[in-house]
This record gives sequence, C-alpha cells and structure tokens, in this order.
Amino acid sequence: MLAKEMVAINRAMQNPDGLVIQLRYIDKAGVVTERVVSPIRWLGGHSLLALCLCRETPRRFELARCSDIWLLRAEDVLMPVPIRTIEPASSLEPCLT
Repeated sequence: MLAKEMVAINRAMQNPDGLVIQLRYIDKAGVVTERVVSPIRWLGGHSLLALCLCRETPRRFELARCSDIWLLRAEDVLMPVPIRTIEPASSLEPCLT
C-alpha cells in the first residue's frame, strides 16, 4: 500500500463525519469489488477495521487486498452503497494469500 493511500485512510479516520473512502478489495475467493467504507481504526500493521457502507456493518479489511483508495465526502454517500463487482472469481488466478 502506498504512503498516499495510508494518508487518505488516516484523514478519513480523523474526520469520520466528513470523509469516507472508496476502495477496491479482493476477497478470499479472489473476487474484486469496489466498496465505500468509513475507517475506524488500524488492527495491527496489516489490517483495518472499517464500517462497510455497503453491508452496513463493521468489517476487517486486509491491507494487502486493498487498492485504488480514494477519499469521498461523506455527505455525497447514501447508505447502503451497492457493492460493485469488478472481476468475478472465475476470471482471476487463485488468490495465494
């Protein structure tokens, strides 16, 4: 994960009423989805606890599976946010992590 993406996550954590993040996430089955989350806190050095605005529940996100992180204004987001599937598991190589 790039330093600028870590900065974006930290900014959203410091301003939870004003900012959320959009990210791409590869789940354990290898499915790539786009989600909107509100970061809560770091869990060790390798994962993030965040409120998934798609599932409307806290979820753990492994940082190695996150990419394309963008800040969004929270006021522009209406829950629940649909999870957008980018690539289904059948079109990807098996996930080795």
